[in-house]
Amino acid sequence: MANLKVVIVGAGVVGVCCARTLARSGAEVLVVDQGEAVGVRGGTAAGMGHIVVNDGDEAGLQLCKLGRSIWRDDSPEIAGEDGFIETGTLWMAEDDATFEELARSAARLESAGISVELLKGKSFSDVEPALARDLVGGLRLPEDGVLYAPVVAAAMMQEAKQMGATFRPRVTVSSVETGMVRLADGNCIGADAIVIASGLNALDLLEESGIEVPIVPREGQLAITARGTRVLTHHVVEAGYQQGAHGVVEEAVACAILPRSTGQLCIGSSRRPRQAGAVDRELMEKIIARCDRFLPGIGRLPILRCWSGTRAATADSRPLIGPVPAQRGVWIASGFEGLGITQAPAAAQLIKDSIYGTRSPIDPRAWDPARSMTTS
Repeated sequence: MANLKVVIVGAGVVGVCCARTLARSGAEVLVVDQGEAVGVRGGTAAGMGHIVVNDGDEAGLQLCKLGRSIWRDDSPEIAGEDGFIETGTLWMAEDDATFEELARSAARLESAGISVELLKGKSFSDVEPALARDLVGGLRLPEDGVLYAPVVAAAMMQEAKQMGATFRPRVTVSSVETGMVRLADGNCIGADAIVIASGLNALDLLEESGIEVPIVPREGQLAITARGTRVLTHHVVEAGYQQGAHGVVEEAVACAILPRSTGQLCIGSSRRPRQAGAVDRELMEKIIARCDRFLPGIGRLPILRCWSGTRAATADSRPLIGPVPAQRGVWIASGFEGLGITQAPAAAQLIKDSIYGTRSPIDPRAWDPARSMTTS
């Protein structure tokens, strides 16, 4: 099993995490991607780069916890400040009812072994003085962090290469089947195991095999300020953010502001059930206005760039991680929505354990693709 040949489709952060983890286990790894380099497409390039433990369902919390732990303990060595930086996350409450919800969230997180701090009044404003003074308080997760995913993904691929893995850019895969990756140019690549880690592209790759992949697109828009505008130390998020993160809604806007090591602020966030297109200026104005409510004056900061991206989401808000049903030798890691960067190294661990038949550090059944993938 050590010399297993594995082809990974997708060189985003999920794919390269799988590559590094499998290469460490002795697999012969090949990563292919349509892009010209690692981490320059999809959610890896478009995401904020936050590493956060969310108080969702228990399974999702455990996946975030494992992912964050791996990022903290085993991030690649990167010169400068593009690697993992502990900023902490500060969930903000506008009123007493929302603060009580955060208090219940704090209790659940503590019971799962997550370090948290409930802050109210002066203790809250002292942590982030630039925030609006009428906010009631917040929940701080001090061990959360941020990284610049494109650079980190490239560094992880480099680590995998040092263990024998290879990367082939500008490769378009037309379909995946047992033991074979078919390319658009007519060539094929044989493999003992295939991992699909290409987000929404998984829909097309499995279509010829009659396998329906239950993932859908969710567009998000972000902006980044000019250098020298970082007035926060924490990743700050309004407590109502989760209401727009799950379920199908036409449009959801919430405040999420992430400080970058470059002295900038990354501003979001929005969700719409569609593929990303051109930046919607009206929607961006809504995002900035919402953020201005929590961080007064952010609307007057110079904006360097705005962009949109597409998240791959599932109906039950749980990613698909594990073997593809009715397709022996094929695995999938997709549908992470807004938590792909956080959960990527944990997903890689689950994929590796499934391929090699070893015991996983967390129960993998919650993300078993068989729960919702169907064949025709």
